Amino acid sequence: MRRTWTRWLLTVVPTVFLFSGVAALAPGAVALGAPGAGASRGEPGEVYVVHGVMGAKADVLVDDRTVAVAASSRKIVGPLSLAPGSHVLTLRDATETITAARFTVPAGDSIDVVAHRRSDSTRAPAVTVFANDRSAVGEGKARLVVSHLAVAPPSDIRVNGKPVFRNVVNGESLSLVLPARTYTVDIMPTVGTGQPVLDPVRIDLKAGTLTRLFAVGDPAARTVDAVVQELPLPRGLAAVPEKVSTGDGGQAAVDAVRLGGTDNSTLSLSLAVAALLFAWALVGGRCGTAAIAWLRDRT
Repeated sequence: MRRTWTRWLLTVVPTVFLFSGVAALAPGAVALGAPGAGASRGEPGEVYVVHGVMGAKADVLVDDRTVAVAASSRKIVGPLSLAPGSHVLTLRDATETITAARFTVPAGDSIDVVAHRRSDSTRAPAVTVFANDRSAVGEGKARLVVSHLAVAPPSDIRVNGKPVFRNVVNGESLSLVLPARTYTVDIMPTVGTGQPVLDPVRIDLKAGTLTRLFAVGDPAARTVDAVVQELPLPRGLAAVPEKVSTGDGGQAAVDAVRLGGTDNSTLSLSLAVAALLFAWALVGGRCGTAAIAWLRDRT
């Protein structure tokens, strides 16, 4: 009886290890294949192209496909439905390319791709990508986002004459959730002569909307103006009734990072093979007989 029990243990335990190793290996294989499969089926993104290079008419191309012909400054092209991943925006006039840049469309998200001039000494055209926060706001509220893209130094963004954020640089934004009503927005240099970067602009905020104001142009050339965009928001209460944020200018890339450590799939496979060989030796070979006798003498 004891011999039968011992032989059963020495057969079943390695077999359990064997199947445990195979079971641990299988999910690893599924996980490796999942990211690629999910990316190919990603929901298209909603893209708006904002032509903020003042004084230049341009054809707007996305991936070498023309989406607008001879678009004037302050023109908003879209919404465009683009597959998730990398795309190229090109602004081109009759003779040359004004600017071209690569941007990334997140699956299912809404973004603005804005062509404007840099605020450095080159004043060269550039492209900045902004995510559109389409989350719900509270009842009777609206979201206002002001983006400083003018050829100007760090500036203060003011609402109804009061600074709501100071020292905002070219490419950055201010985001507020406010009661739905009419406001004035202007931009003043943080330091300097006091001449405005953007003169007061009257903004009518409607409940349940996202209103974006892009300040573009060059104060020295008297070309600064506001490009205003209004997008609907879903109905529902916001978790936070009022919010101030900044720094959403630019486009941040999120890389997948593989953490270091033991490779679980390799370890599981090794355990499975070892368990299989051990079970065969114990049950079917001379080593198995000797092992059983050794265990019997000690039990």
